[in-house]
Amino acid sequence: MKTLVIGYGNTLRGDDGVGPRVAEQLEALVGEQMRLLSVHQLTPELAAEMVQAEVVWFVDAWVGGVKPTVQTLTMASAVPAMDHDWRPETLLHMAKTLYDAEPTAYHLLIPAQQFDYGETLSAMALSGVEWAVQTIKAVVEEKGVCHA
Repeated sequence: MKTLVIGYGNTLRGDDGVGPRVAEQLEALVGEQMRLLSVHQLTPELAAEMVQAEVVWFVDAWVGGVKPTVQTLTMASAVPAMDHDWRPETLLHMAKTLYDAEPTAYHLLIPAQQFDYGETLSAMALSGVEWAVQTIKAVVEEKGVCHA
């Protein structure tokens, strides 16, 4: 596995579920080309999943965003003391510290506005999911590995 996509968020809180939705839609399109994980939240165990990856995409909802965006990530300088404060940068730090793994990492942020109970996404979030799926798929097909 060279590319890992981690879609995270609460699928029962409207637009917060965009990350898992992207991972699920990519699974139907790309099959074996990448490893796809759909998780409720980031946890320390995900650092071990990153060991085999050259590139990791973290996909999440973005409150206040207007259009989807991709940010290059760098590892955090320290691991947080509280387990509910895990961020992609923290997992990069753990992957390096524990496994000497240094994948290139991106944070794909999808604008979100509706967080009511339910699985329905807003039009803005649905558009962002479509953009994210097409963006990741195109980069993987073009490069073989996902180097944006």
